[in-house]
Amino acid sequence: MFGFSFSLAKMTAVVAVVNLSIAMPAVAETIRIGLGVDPAHGEYFVAAERGLFKKAGLDVELVRFTQGGEGVDAALTGLVNITSAADMTTMIRMARGPLKPLAIGQRSINSIKLTVSPKVQSINDIKKFGIVAGSVSEYAARAALKKFGVDATGVTFVRSGPPELPALLARGDIDGYFVWEPLASLGVQQGGKILMTSVDAGYQSHMWITANAAWYETHKDEANRLVEVLSEAAKIIAADPEAAAKDINAQTRLPVDQTATTLKMYDWSVRKFTPQDIEGYKNIATFLAENKMTDKLLDVAAAVPVDTSGTK
Repeated sequence: MFGFSFSLAKMTAVVAVVNLSIAMPAVAETIRIGLGVDPAHGEYFVAAERGLFKKAGLDVELVRFTQGGEGVDAALTGLVNITSAADMTTMIRMARGPLKPLAIGQRSINSIKLTVSPKVQSINDIKKFGIVAGSVSEYAARAALKKFGVDATGVTFVRSGPPELPALLARGDIDGYFVWEPLASLGVQQGGKILMTSVDAGYQSHMWITANAAWYETHKDEANRLVEVLSEAAKIIAADPEAAAKDINAQTRLPVDQTATTLKMYDWSVRKFTPQDIEGYKNIATFLAENKMTDKLLDVAAAVPVDTSGTK
């Protein structure tokens, strides 16, 4: 027979610990969000600066990357849980691994532009095209060439990081580049000019809110609350871009005036995907496959959840 003794003091301590553990609220798991440092991801920075994530009971860490595509890569590997990137930037990577699109974060009105050298009079004059590979920069460039009947085999695509594009143009290393603001206008400040927008090339970018698929399956409530917070932040930006620019500056140090101008180039409305969206994405998927930007045609209808209720 085993001897067993348990003092009253020890028992009291155990009960106290148990009661304490029951009384203490559960600690929220940190949600890591991968995104680029530019105004296109403004709702995340506004939400962080104004404490909207915390109010919703979410512990969020914003993980900054040079551009959105790097954030999507991180979501694929599980380094981040949520990512913010353009539709085609995300679609390119969806063929590599499971991602779960949640909603559209905003729509570009005229923020993606083709900046060219003063000597360039039309897209036919571009022989060296600066691009950010695997992003809306590359897609818009290739789409413009196709729309205006320019043979892409006669064009050299010069890969670059986004911040380097204006300098490459100023040095004459490239004839033009398609990129988002404010980098498009920075090229103008260095002697270039705007030739067209991505809309002229037949492309209007949607910024997607996307989750790592495995993470989403066990965190659907957190993901839904996150989208609601971003919707609230987007409304703040739409109502007062100048005030929102100050919030973004506090989070990123991006210039306030420049950021406020850029914010007005987007339709800040977080919403679900519609059947009309899917039809547009199918065209993008076909283009990506035809130009070998994806190994196979992405089944957009199966990959992107559609809201048929008519509600946002």
